[in-house]
Amino acid sequence: MEIRRLGVDDIPECMKLITDRGWSWTPAQWEMMLALGPGFGAFDGAALLGTALTTPYPEMQAISGVLVASWAGRRGIGTRLMASTLDISPSVLYATAMGEPLYARLGFHSVGETTDFHGVFTGAAPGVTREATPADTATLAELDREVSGYTRPALWERLLDPSTPYAVLMSDSGVIATRPNPEGVTIGPLIAPSASAACELIADLASGSGRVRVDTDNAEVGAFLLGQGFEQRTGGCKLMVRGAADVPGDRSRYFAPASHALG
Repeated sequence: MEIRRLGVDDIPECMKLITDRGWSWTPAQWEMMLALGPGFGAFDGAALLGTALTTPYPEMQAISGVLVASWAGRRGIGTRLMASTLDISPSVLYATAMGEPLYARLGFHSVGETTDFHGVFTGAAPGVTREATPADTATLAELDREVSGYTRPALWERLLDPSTPYAVLMSDSGVIATRPNPEGVTIGPLIAPSASAACELIADLASGSGRVRVDTDNAEVGAFLLGQGFEQRTGGCKLMVRGAADVPGDRSRYFAPASHALG
């Protein structure tokens, strides 16, 4: 088995792992992740057995895309892939129930949890937002740094690039973005000064947008979504860190992550 860096030519093989494991990543997501940071693959000849991705920020690195093919389990592949990413500390990731024991053995501890809500928004748009443009990149990157704690202007350049499939709306003190998923769109990041303001941002974006997914750790936002006909999925993801006591930033204003992959 060889571990080497992934490139865009490997995305078709990565998508086979996605299908095997029932994830919802798209080729565009793989392309973005590989553009924002290095990814590593475990190969047996030409066959891709597993993956692990990193997105480096000055404050800490986000780890994601840790996948091992169902036919290649119990060979230590996940541990070897993680060893390729943990040379930088601290690290942050969102763990599924399946992955949490591995990350705990590697020294990660839980500092939070998101719950997954899916549905078609039934309310009206309050009209509190406007469409963000590339001219807003610096403003939104700074707001994101204050709230998420991560310095990542390259992410905002990509989100606001008109050629990419992302939508970004902003208000005077918040921002909400979406990315496509196989069922519709996923919201994230969602930054707002309060839970009620976050709900208004969701209403503006989700009204007329079809099926929407929101991953949030906020009970008020969750109750709002349930009141709009959304369903709460079981499972969720644990927010885990290694090499630090907690995640940075003002997380009281961070109502949905940029994605589980990006922190």
